[in-house]
Amino acid sequence: MMTQANPFDVIRESDWVSGSSASDEKFIGYVESIDEGGQLLVWVTQSDHEPIVNTLLQASRVRTKKLPDRSLFSHEELRSLIDLALMTHDKQWFAELNKKLPAAPVSKPSSQHTPVIHPRWNNTSYRKSNGEAI
Repeated sequence: MMTQANPFDVIRESDWVSGSSASDEKFIGYVESIDEGGQLLVWVTQSDHEPIVNTLLQASRVRTKKLPDRSLFSHEELRSLIDLALMTHDKQWFAELNKKLPAAPVSKPSSQHTPVIHPRWNNTSYRKSNGEAI
Protein backbone atom coordinates (compact mmCIF):
# COMPACT_ATOMS: atom_id res chain seq x y z
CA MET A 1 0.00 0.00 0.00
CA MET A 2 1.36 3.41 -0.98
CA THR A 3 1.42 6.18 1.64
CA GLN A 4 0.28 9.60 0.52
CA ALA A 5 2.99 12.23 1.03
CA ASN A 6 0.76 15.31 0.87
CA PRO A 7 -1.36 15.67 4.06
CA PHE A 8 -4.04 17.52 2.07
CA ASP A 9 -4.65 14.33 0.06
CA VAL A 10 -5.71 12.40 3.18
CA ILE A 11 -9.44 13.01 3.56
CA ARG A 12 -11.26 11.86 6.70
CA GLU A 13 -14.75 12.21 8.12
CA SER A 14 -15.51 15.77 9.30
CA ASP A 15 -12.85 17.32 7.02
CA TRP A 16 -13.81 20.38 4.99
CA VAL A 17 -13.40 19.72 1.28
CA SER A 18 -13.94 21.34 -2.10
CA GLY A 19 -14.43 19.63 -5.39
CA SER A 20 -16.72 18.95 -8.28
CA SER A 21 -19.51 16.44 -8.61
CA ALA A 22 -20.00 13.89 -11.38
CA SER A 23 -22.18 16.58 -13.04
CA ASP A 24 -19.29 19.06 -12.75
CA GLU A 25 -21.00 21.12 -10.03
CA LYS A 26 -18.40 22.92 -7.89
CA PHE A 27 -18.95 22.57 -4.15
CA ILE A 28 -17.55 23.18 -0.67
CA GLY A 29 -18.71 21.13 2.28
CA TYR A 30 -17.70 18.68 4.97
CA VAL A 31 -17.33 14.92 4.82
CA GLU A 32 -20.19 13.11 6.58
CA SER A 33 -18.87 9.63 5.83
CA ILE A 34 -16.65 7.57 3.56
CA ASP A 35 -17.84 4.23 2.20
CA GLU A 36 -15.73 1.10 1.71
CA GLY A 37 -15.13 1.99 -1.95
CA GLY A 38 -13.66 5.37 -1.00
CA GLN A 39 -16.64 7.45 -2.12
CA LEU A 40 -17.26 10.52 0.05
CA LEU A 41 -20.64 11.59 1.34
CA VAL A 42 -20.34 15.39 1.58
CA TRP A 43 -22.77 17.85 3.19
CA VAL A 44 -22.67 20.74 0.72
CA THR A 45 -22.55 24.24 2.23
CA GLN A 46 -21.66 26.21 -0.93
CA SER A 47 -22.01 25.47 -4.62
CA ASP A 48 -22.25 27.07 -8.04
CA HIS A 49 -25.43 25.00 -8.44
CA GLU A 50 -27.80 26.30 -5.72
CA PRO A 51 -30.13 23.24 -5.55
CA ILE A 52 -27.37 21.03 -4.10
CA VAL A 53 -26.63 23.40 -1.17
CA ASN A 54 -27.71 21.88 2.18
CA THR A 55 -27.87 18.39 0.69
CA LEU A 56 -25.71 15.29 0.84
CA LEU A 57 -23.66 14.64 -2.28
CA GLN A 58 -21.68 11.56 -3.21
CA ALA A 59 -18.25 12.64 -4.42
CA SER A 60 -15.16 10.91 -5.72
CA ARG A 61 -11.85 11.35 -3.86
CA VAL A 62 -10.20 12.02 -7.21
CA ARG A 63 -12.39 15.11 -7.80
CA THR A 64 -12.23 16.32 -4.19
CA LYS A 65 -9.48 17.98 -2.17
CA LYS A 66 -9.17 18.68 1.51
CA LEU A 67 -9.26 22.32 2.50
CA PRO A 68 -6.47 23.46 4.84
CA ASP A 69 -7.26 23.47 8.55
CA ARG A 70 -7.50 26.87 10.14
CA SER A 71 -5.89 26.35 13.50
CA LEU A 72 -4.46 29.81 14.23
CA PHE A 73 -7.09 32.18 15.59
CA SER A 74 -6.68 35.65 17.01
CA HIS A 75 -7.37 36.29 20.69
CA GLU A 76 -10.72 37.90 19.83
CA GLU A 77 -11.75 35.01 17.56
CA LEU A 78 -10.89 32.51 20.28
CA ARG A 79 -12.96 34.48 22.82
CA SER A 80 -15.93 34.29 20.43
CA LEU A 81 -15.42 30.55 19.95
CA ILE A 82 -15.17 30.09 23.72
CA ASP A 83 -18.49 31.88 24.09
CA LEU A 84 -19.97 29.50 21.51
CA ALA A 85 -18.54 26.49 23.36
CA LEU A 86 -20.16 27.76 26.56
CA MET A 87 -23.51 28.30 24.84
CA THR A 88 -23.44 24.77 23.43
CA HIS A 89 -22.19 23.26 26.72
CA ASP A 90 -19.24 21.63 24.92
CA LYS A 91 -16.75 21.14 27.76
CA GLN A 92 -14.09 19.43 25.62
CA TRP A 93 -14.09 22.17 22.99
CA PHE A 94 -14.09 24.83 25.74
CA ALA A 95 -10.98 23.24 27.30
CA GLU A 96 -9.20 23.00 23.93
CA LEU A 97 -9.90 26.65 23.14
CA ASN A 98 -8.84 27.82 26.59
CA LYS A 99 -5.46 26.09 26.16
CA LYS A 100 -4.88 28.04 22.92
CA LEU A 101 -5.89 31.42 24.36
CA PRO A 102 -2.57 32.44 26.00
CA ALA A 103 -0.61 31.92 22.76
CA ALA A 104 -3.15 33.65 20.51
CA PRO A 105 -2.05 36.92 18.92
CA VAL A 106 -3.87 39.98 20.19
CA SER A 107 -4.87 42.32 17.42
CA LYS A 108 -4.06 45.94 18.09
CA PRO A 109 -6.90 48.44 17.87
CA SER A 110 -6.70 50.62 14.81
CA SER A 111 -5.55 54.16 15.58
CA GLN A 112 -7.54 55.34 12.57
CA HIS A 113 -10.86 54.41 14.17
CA THR A 114 -12.19 57.26 16.24
CA PRO A 115 -15.67 56.91 17.69
CA VAL A 116 -18.04 59.50 16.30
CA ILE A 117 -21.08 60.67 18.21
CA HIS A 118 -23.88 61.26 15.80
CA PRO A 119 -25.19 64.85 15.93
CA ARG A 120 -28.77 63.62 16.26
CA TRP A 121 -28.16 62.57 19.86
CA ASN A 122 -28.23 66.24 20.80
CA ASN A 123 -31.30 66.95 18.70
CA THR A 124 -34.32 68.02 20.76
CA SER A 125 -36.64 65.83 18.66
CA TYR A 126 -35.14 62.88 20.54
CA ARG A 127 -36.14 64.27 23.91
CA LYS A 128 -39.24 63.84 25.99
CA SER A 129 -41.61 66.75 26.36
CA ASN A 130 -40.06 67.56 29.76
CA GLY A 131 -36.57 67.92 28.15
CA GLU A 132 -35.10 64.55 29.25
CA ALA A 133 -33.20 62.57 26.66
CA ILE A 134 -34.97 59.46 25.40
